[in-house]
Amino acid sequence: MTKTCVTCEHFTMKPRTGEAQAHLTASDVAHAKVGMGRCAIETISLRWISPDASACAKHVAIGEEQAAARRAWMKGRAAR
Repeated sequence: MTKTCVTCEHFTMKPRTGEAQAHLTASDVAHAKVGMGRCAIETISLRWISPDASACAKHVAIGEEQAAARRAWMKGRAAR
């Protein structure tokens, strides 16, 4: 199986929170609506990635059930 970002524990589509991150929250929401997420350990704050992007060397695998749940959630969001 090919490792992709959606199968990594660092991948998230949740918007950032907190006063220091407020200027990024709207962009996080907008990108999530079109299926893009971000790496929670990425140091570049304005980088969103496709869940199907090839995983990097920092990939930490999640269980297949969790990955399937993420895919189902994203598919449900796309139907809106």
